[in-house]
Amino acid sequence: MYKQSILVGIATIFVTISVINYMHFQAPAQSTAVMALEQQTSSSSSNQTDIVVARTPEEKANLERFDQLDFESWNTRNWTLFQEIHGPDVLVVDFSGNTTRGIGQHLDWATAFTSAEPESKVLAHPIKIAAGNWTAVTGTLPGNHTMITLAHWEDGRIAEEYLFSN
Repeated sequence: MYKQSILVGIATIFVTISVINYMHFQAPAQSTAVMALEQQTSSSSSNQTDIVVARTPEEKANLERFDQLDFESWNTRNWTLFQEIHGPDVLVVDFSGNTTRGIGQHLDWATAFTSAEPESKVLAHPIKIAAGNWTAVTGTLPGNHTMITLAHWEDGRIAEEYLFSN
């Protein structure tokens, strides 16, 4: 539980720093060093603004791959794609602080979770932030629930994943 608290703190700091950086780059003289920084109205909700922060092609690709993970893999239960997006030795700490090591254990967890919670679908990613080989993505779930996934990427695949929810 102590490790989970530390990870929540790290995720909070990561998101806070990224939002501060985002606001800094919204100044009239925007930096050209920011390759992709978008603020757009979400098609899922006219009142919701999506924030996407990525500075390099690799960061942008990781965020796009994360969209694939949730919207194409998780929501449709495409376990082949799920395995392709995660590395073979992926370390995952779930919402309760339980840890899996390796794609086999993580796949077992995912299939058991979706069997127990069949309505578990990700509706939107309102905030997506990349910093180097780390991403922090918020997910909107049915029932007005929110989750945050902090992921570490290696060679275009998730090597570590930390899941938090309210």
